[in-house]
Amino acid sequence: MHRVIEKDIEEIIPEFRDYLNNLAGKTILITGGNGSIASYLVDIFERFNCNLIILNKNETTSQSRLGHLIGNPNVKFIALDVGKPFQVPPNVDIIIHAASRANLKAFLEEPLDTIDANVNGVRTLLEYAKENPVENFLFFSSAEIYGNPVKEFIPTPEHYTGNIDCLHPSSCYTESKRLSENICSFFFRKYNIPVKILRGLLSYGPGMRDDGKVISDFYVAGRNNKEIKIRDRGEDRRSFCYVSDTVRAVLTVMFKGNPGEPYNIGNDKENILILELANKIAKVLNNGTVVKPNPDAPIKRIYGVPTRHVDISKIRKLGFEPKVPLDEGLKRLRDYVEEVGWR
Repeated sequence: MHRVIEKDIEEIIPEFRDYLNNLAGKTILITGGNGSIASYLVDIFERFNCNLIILNKNETTSQSRLGHLIGNPNVKFIALDVGKPFQVPPNVDIIIHAASRANLKAFLEEPLDTIDANVNGVRTLLEYAKENPVENFLFFSSAEIYGNPVKEFIPTPEHYTGNIDCLHPSSCYTESKRLSENICSFFFRKYNIPVKILRGLLSYGPGMRDDGKVISDFYVAGRNNKEIKIRDRGEDRRSFCYVSDTVRAVLTVMFKGNPGEPYNIGNDKENILILELANKIAKVLNNGTVVKPNPDAPIKRIYGVPTRHVDISKIRKLGFEPKVPLDEGLKRLRDYVEEVGWR
């Protein structure tokens, strides 16, 4: 395990130790376990004598994010696609459904697979939980289900119903996440499945992929070309959440949240300009990278970008507070990527 991840986990565990101790002997099923957020959960749960079943679309190898756990007797890796019919292993106590396509390029290239991974995955797991009661069920939705909120709903609270063009090509992701939430709500109301919905926003950090998201795009451009080009003035604002804070939020909802309810997850302390982000990444790279905005570009609102800024007052009432500033998070990401690369 990389030292940055080790440090992050050492910071997370003390806050939840008593809850985590109660997981000893439990069987936890996690889909998408090699993902940035879910892999942290796997590393944490493994330390507390849990039996872990990890479902990933691709085979887990020594080069995978969780490659260090291959051969661990308490961790079972299964390669399967949750977008296709699958059997859930028996005797599961807790389900964490984190598997999903998560970048715009994949949405546009494989829209039906994107829909199936969201809808078929959650439906199959909920059907299992209906017949085989579980203690806890977490569904990783997304703050992108809000679409492009109108100004008076930024920061965006959980009760905002969304502003989405259902015919836009990238809506295969947002609409299938919305439908998945609807399915979760139905199974909660009718069958009392203890499902909790997580609406994360712009998580970044070790384990993230170079898949078209702005932080990885800027980082790769600066490292390879010593130049970060911004397609416009860079005046859009975003709020980024370092992965250890995202994981802390997930654990907060897991142990303290109410079934049947959605929870926004993000960091509302720094809502920065894209231009500021580019400059911060250039500073962290410290290699002479030049940032080049395009001041002549026409002002254009692009559909499909993530919600800019979520209201996290609801999860704050459970005791969550973001801790890692963007400058520090970008340094940790740099230290990880320079040694390990993009997963």
